[in-house]
Amino acid sequence: MERRNFLKITLPLVIAGRAGAAPSDAPDLTFGVTADPQYADANPAGTRFYRNSLEKLEHAVADLNTKPLEFTVTLGDLIDRDFKSFSSVMPIYAKLKAPHFPICGNHDFSVADEDKGKVLGAMGLEKAYYSQIIKGWRFVFLDGTDISTWRYPTADPRTAEARAMKEELAKKYDREMASWNAAIGAKQMEWLEKELAAAKTAGQSVIIFNHYPVMPAADGHNLWNAEELVALIGKYDNVAAYMNGHKHSGNYTKFGNCHYVNLKGMVETEAKTAYASVKCFPDRIEIEGMGLEPARNLET
Repeated sequence: MERRNFLKITLPLVIAGRAGAAPSDAPDLTFGVTADPQYADANPAGTRFYRNSLEKLEHAVADLNTKPLEFTVTLGDLIDRDFKSFSSVMPIYAKLKAPHFPICGNHDFSVADEDKGKVLGAMGLEKAYYSQIIKGWRFVFLDGTDISTWRYPTADPRTAEARAMKEELAKKYDREMASWNAAIGAKQMEWLEKELAAAKTAGQSVIIFNHYPVMPAADGHNLWNAEELVALIGKYDNVAAYMNGHKHSGNYTKFGNCHYVNLKGMVETEAKTAYASVKCFPDRIEIEGMGLEPARNLET
């Protein structure tokens, strides 16, 4: 029987905005974002309270449903382990009034080998990476688990190929490649460049979502081939932001024209949550952080 701890979630609303600025026009659109709920029917480990994520998610979904959202994205790690965990998490996401666009995280594949091929279906995904054009903005949902040593069954040839690529990238960039991280393959990189070029031609601003951070550089949580992805993004000044999870403490930096925003992990702490709603304007992106997630006003 599933055990759940009772918790009282306190959610101070933090609203982004420029000091002294006059009231702004309505945003082009608003979307919700969560990162790393990492639910499991398991006892806490350090600062991670796995069972409590169900109640945090319930509260977040109820709150996000009060906002005029176009969609909500989850930046990976919907579960922490065990395929059966999806049956507890996905019915909560199903309560969202707006569409839910999840992306894959490393913990989503912390399941038995025989269940790895079922993960995308359990998350409601037909494809692991995809894009959406909404009200003049292009949203790109990447698959950061593309090349990894754990996404596919042990005997799958792609697992051995990933180990080889991990070693090659470690030599190329002269740094250790953590086994829980991964890379984006050439085929997906080519697809991404076509998406960015098409958006540039159409006059669309772009926000990219991925599980893994890529900036700041030399972070132990980063995508194995982060440098390659950052270089590609840098070729297109219409990429307004890159949003990711994975590093639960969160982070932020700006490099070139792009804001790199690492959302905090919902699984962290016993009673405090972390999620946000994001307003997209022609000249800025405003993040309204809830719980541990800070406010940000990002000029584009």
